[in-house]
Amino acid sequence: MQELTGLDFDPVSGYVFYADKGAQNIAKKNVFEASPPEIIVSGNVVDPVGLRLDIPSRLVYWTDAARGTVSVTDLDGTMIVTLVDTGLSAPGAIVTEPYEGYIYYIDTGSEARVERADGDGRNQMAIADGLVSPTSLAIDTDERVLYWVDASLNTLESVRYDGTGRRRAYSYDEDRTPFGLVLDSDAFIFSDPTNQRLWVDDRNLTQVGENSVVFRVDPLDYRGITLRPRTALAIDPGSCPTPGCSDLCLPRPNDQYACVIACDHELTASSSPGTLTSPGYPANYPNNLNCVIHIRAPEGQVIQLIFHDFDLGSSRDCIFDSLVIENGIDGGPRLLDPSCGEHLIWPPDPTVLESTGNEMTIQFVTDGSITGAGFSITYLAVTPNPDIMVVAEGDRLRYWYRRSSQNQLIEPIVNPINDSIAVDYDPVSEYFYYSDRGTRSIGRIHRARSLSAETLYTEDIVYPFGMCIDVISRLLYWTDADLGTISVSDLEGTERATIIDTDLDSPGSIVVEPYTGYIYYTDWGSSAKIERAEGDGSNRLVLVDQDLGLPRALTMDFTERSLYWIDARLGTLQTVRYDGSNQRELYTFHGFDPFSMVIDASHIFFTDALPESGSIRFIGRDLSGDSRGLIFGGKDHYRGLALRPLTDDGTSSPGTCPMTQCDGLCLPRPNNQFTCSTADPGVVCPDDSVVYFDSGQLPSVQVTWEEPAGTVVSSSEDSGDFFPRGVTTVTYTLRVNGAIETCTFTVTVMERDTAPPVFVNCPTSKEVWVGPGNTSSLVTWDTVRLQDPNDVILSTSVPSGSVFFVGRMTVTILASDIASNTATCSFTVTVRVDNIPPAISQCPANITIDLTRSSEEDVVVTWVVPSVTDNAGDADWSEEPTPGTRFPIGTSEVTYTATDDFNNLASCTFYVTVNGVVVPPVFQNCPGPMMAWIGPGETTKRVMWDTITLDDPEDTIVSSSLQSGSEFFVGTETVYVEATGPSSNSAWCNFTVTIQDREGDNDKDVSIIVGAAAGGGGAFLFLLFIIAIIVLIFRRRRRPAQDDPPARDNPPAYFQPGGIGGAARANDVYDTTIYESPYEIPKPAARKLPAIPDDPFT
Repeated sequence: MQELTGLDFDPVSGYVFYADKGAQNIAKKNVFEASPPEIIVSGNVVDPVGLRLDIPSRLVYWTDAARGTVSVTDLDGTMIVTLVDTGLSAPGAIVTEPYEGYIYYIDTGSEARVERADGDGRNQMAIADGLVSPTSLAIDTDERVLYWVDASLNTLESVRYDGTGRRRAYSYDEDRTPFGLVLDSDAFIFSDPTNQRLWVDDRNLTQVGENSVVFRVDPLDYRGITLRPRTALAIDPGSCPTPGCSDLCLPRPNDQYACVIACDHELTASSSPGTLTSPGYPANYPNNLNCVIHIRAPEGQVIQLIFHDFDLGSSRDCIFDSLVIENGIDGGPRLLDPSCGEHLIWPPDPTVLESTGNEMTIQFVTDGSITGAGFSITYLAVTPNPDIMVVAEGDRLRYWYRRSSQNQLIEPIVNPINDSIAVDYDPVSEYFYYSDRGTRSIGRIHRARSLSAETLYTEDIVYPFGMCIDVISRLLYWTDADLGTISVSDLEGTERATIIDTDLDSPGSIVVEPYTGYIYYTDWGSSAKIERAEGDGSNRLVLVDQDLGLPRALTMDFTERSLYWIDARLGTLQTVRYDGSNQRELYTFHGFDPFSMVIDASHIFFTDALPESGSIRFIGRDLSGDSRGLIFGGKDHYRGLALRPLTDDGTSSPGTCPMTQCDGLCLPRPNNQFTCSTADPGVVCPDDSVVYFDSGQLPSVQVTWEEPAGTVVSSSEDSGDFFPRGVTTVTYTLRVNGAIETCTFTVTVMERDTAPPVFVNCPTSKEVWVGPGNTSSLVTWDTVRLQDPNDVILSTSVPSGSVFFVGRMTVTILASDIASNTATCSFTVTVRVDNIPPAISQCPANITIDLTRSSEEDVVVTWVVPSVTDNAGDADWSEEPTPGTRFPIGTSEVTYTATDDFNNLASCTFYVTVNGVVVPPVFQNCPGPMMAWIGPGETTKRVMWDTITLDDPEDTIVSSSLQSGSEFFVGTETVYVEATGPSSNSAWCNFTVTIQDREGDNDKDVSIIVGAAAGGGGAFLFLLFIIAIIVLIFRRRRRPAQDDPPARDNPPAYFQPGGIGGAARANDVYDTTIYESPYEIPKPAARKLPAIPDDPFT
């Protein structure tokens, strides 16, 4: 404990909870047990001031004046939520009202006030403002009143829960400076840090000042104060049903509660596994999270994380949703760079990460868009292994103590290392040994004592690629990929020998098995292979020469007696036994360039040499996905890697090689044999050189070099001579150790090239489309080639295959030639969002076709297919039906639909109408002309005819001008009947109905007269008959008189085309006369009367 501020006591558990401003944490201590304090919250705690428990809901609330926040956690600190983080300047004291679901707190900033919020931080409101320096806050749950002390005004004030009834309860003397405040039914109790005492005033404030009770046990800086029952056997659970929430259950007013996502955690790792999942797991995690999880293990142990599931929204460089894991609590080295997508490094899951110390920080950040299932992690504490791992990083070496409290890379030396490639560590002498391609040397540096690197060898070294130490025989082996050699020396750099210098193109990695006397090495030249040789280079044996591309990163497993290597060209991890049997491919790497590899009992470690993803990574030995992860990232040039015990563990005792029996090097061989090798100084000839002369100068250049060691017998040219244009071979004959040796090198003189490199296929600017809702796209282009094969591309600002975001970005490629002339190739990549549908042109118009034969039921219809274009490429067509389809009688719809790559749609629709041959209805029994007579006194005659029928039962009669049984007036009237078929084709049936008048009474008279004349006076009777006929004719033809019956109003006039029983013809002409009165209708022509029957009344 350093500087305590707020505190509270839990009578259920016996713990006092307190805020420690000095240690910047929230902790708890059992006051009834002799146990150390337990930190429950750290990390995001800066200036904790107020602290209060919600005992029924089992919660701890606290304020942080520096962060301006109000936060809450459970009593173990495993779930932490910041409730209020806006609108507060310097929050101070805080109290809870658990049964009403409120929290109350003061803000001591420039706008000092008392605020109220729901237990979950919502619905903030000020209930008392205009304060000066409020320092404490107390609650009276019976009176529903809040009390606070203002340190500047030296007053005690109060206000009701709802902000009403604010009053100043008391003003104190100037010598009292209250800080903390609690109350019970009888008294107010104040802490006074200035006077270092506690004051007790009665609740009626009558015993104040000199009458106050004063406690001063020790002269202490009294600040935070609380008052609780000593024990509590049972508590009212309040409104928060804890089983109803998977995270924090926070009380709210009106017996409501809120299940709040507990994003921040303070966890303790032990040997028993714990579980950590993303909020909401296995459902998708929420948006806009910023979770910080701290995990601690006991001192001397480290934290191991096992990932069982990992699914975060993917983005370039994981800038939206990400998981970051760091060593330590306050920003230590990263164990895991920002990761997202479905896998941390490789499938399958799970993945194992280990801290290098006993503290770890996990940060989980999400944005407001795409989410995923999140993660599921098991965490536990494990005992570290005191190994040292060292890596070559170009111009430096760095190392770290694996599984120890050391949680960062240590850099022992920077200069004069130039370009380190291989590295190893000797636990006996504690020296790091390295190869330097830049200075063409072999060097070493002590782990603890050295201030600078020590160069061991520089002669006869060009490209020292692989290196390993025989700890038992105290030897250093290395390969030279340029010279095609394998060399060995003692660890002091005094004796050296080349043991293999034939039949190797580009020897790479090398390992040694000191107990058996063998060395193993790779050759990634034109005929790639893996060989074995004895420790002196003899008895070489090819172990693997199949399924190899670029074998490197060779390592060995002493227990399994197997070799492991990574093929950089094939991207595979392979293995084979020491004798060359059982070659197997174990794993495929994606997106990495493994350079070097080491193995321990449970993991395979390797370096990734890609500039954009440089890192040191590991994967479990069983390759089942139970262990994989990142040790260090940072995009450095990680190359050689070595893993050794930190110090001599007794395994480096002398082996089969008795060093005292050899004047030079003692090289181990199988079966406890050895070879004594005399150091071979060799002949080191100058390197081939290229020199230039400028245009316009004489093509002759003076060239100098350092003469090779030994006694020069002769040389074809001397250093300092002038050399003409072209290639000149220089030959030296030397006497070395009594032997005649020769060496040659070339001097090339050429005119300085001033022309820049020429790009053969600089990409054109690209426009890439993405669908609505997307923000980026992967963009590739063809490999850029240069006209001169000797020219090289130095850099590309953004490589092919990168993810480009919406917008425009310029890509620049820099090339250089042997004369250091440079040229650039630039183009733009524009990513646009495609929400434009395809464009359809020449959509056919509607088509109508008339059939010519009644037997036809369909017809073949063709049209010109419309064309489609899309702003972002091609579009897919769908058409139904297609041109050449047979269409039936009627109207059919034809639709073309175009869909682009982003599901934008466009359509074109037209209609095909096929008309069949129209056959009019046929009448079976259209009536002929009809005639009837009316009797005396009648004006109309009812006329009936048979029902008119049609040939086709599908045809129907739709209208008739008059129906059978209608009344007809005297005269002739035409009846029109219309029939219609299914195709709306019509036909007419028309016939006439004629009504004649027999002149009623005159007819009777005539009949009587005729009957009487039959008895005698034949001539007279005949004469009367003739007269009666004339009179009858006269009456029928006379015009109506005024006393005649009135004419029918608006008698119907009918006219329909066509004749009786037939249809109209196209060219028929009809004359129509409309009669206004039936009396104007002409009488039919006179006809012969029928013979009078014998019975005139028949």
